[in-house]
Amino acid sequence: MALEGKGAETIARILQERKVLVPMAYWQSKGLPRGGKKTQPNPYRWCKTTVQKILTQQEYCGDVINFKTYSKSFKNKARLENVPENWAVFKDVHEPIIQRADFETVQKRIAKTKRRAPKPENGAKSIFCDLLFCGDCHKKLRYHTNTINKEIHYFVCANNAVDYRGSCPGRHYIRADAVEQVVTLELRRMAEMLRRDESAFAELLAQKSNKELLKEQKRNEAELQKAIARNETVANLYEKLYEDNATGKVSDEWFMQLSHKYEAERLELKSKITALQRKLAESGQQKQERDGFIEAVRQFMRMEHLTAPLLRELIDHIDVFETEGKGKSRTQRILIYYRFVGYIEMPAAPPRESYTADTRKGVAVSYLTDRQTA
Repeated sequence: MALEGKGAETIARILQERKVLVPMAYWQSKGLPRGGKKTQPNPYRWCKTTVQKILTQQEYCGDVINFKTYSKSFKNKARLENVPENWAVFKDVHEPIIQRADFETVQKRIAKTKRRAPKPENGAKSIFCDLLFCGDCHKKLRYHTNTINKEIHYFVCANNAVDYRGSCPGRHYIRADAVEQVVTLELRRMAEMLRRDESAFAELLAQKSNKELLKEQKRNEAELQKAIARNETVANLYEKLYEDNATGKVSDEWFMQLSHKYEAERLELKSKITALQRKLAESGQQKQERDGFIEAVRQFMRMEHLTAPLLRELIDHIDVFETEGKGKSRTQRILIYYRFVGYIEMPAAPPRESYTADTRKGVAVSYLTDRQTA
């Protein structure tokens, strides 16, 4: 298909329509272990990046390539991408499944297909990019510009069935200017509470953060105890395996296989226990983060417009739900989760302003921040 001139997105759509299993699901169907995700929600959901990776896999020509990645040192195990100039390529080592001439032709076509630069008429990227998520499937919302009216910018769910062949039935369409207005109103309400009674606002954050911290501590403590218990079990299993091998109950081959398995699990548990102990020891950092959040709210009070850096200091993410109702009675609910404290319930707030956007003729949407569903 690539030789015929089809792009990665088109190929992915065709494979999905033909119900071709994605690589992970294919190997799982054969009962063969593979790396990566253990579960595949939709075994036929192809994405263009998978197609692009397959099309650039030189090993299919019969080659072996070493040193595609490297690590900085023996202590830092993280693998980094190596430049092609540093690869060690051994050609025609095994039987090819792709003709080299076809592979090289496709590589030339891929090299000519450059990613289009953003059109200047579409305007700058929204400061809310990477902050909006679908309230139903929890995938990111993608930013778009209306093709007819360039003044209209909007977000839709990246997993919606209409635009992206996804599994989410709703588009979760929301205008970028509407998001900005709603978030600004909510931040003003929070700033007003801080201005009226700073000690009460700090106490509200403390209660919220302490509640979340206690919940996380209990979860981490439970995970730690589970990991410690499993570590002791693995040690006992290894000791029994050693004794059975010494007495001839277990063959050397089986001993080697199981001992490697237990050793790998023991190292993984050791790393997990260390990480959980570190998390439990970091509890004292909460007050510093709380003070930083209050300072960010104060900074918002001194500014006329929202900026991307300030927005990311204040907000962790925003959940956007599908619109409900018809015509002028349409409503859409969004939930704002702030950094460090999550969703904030602000008691005894002054009468709330509301924001209604006329999305098109005869259709208006009122945006609600529903505090009852936090």
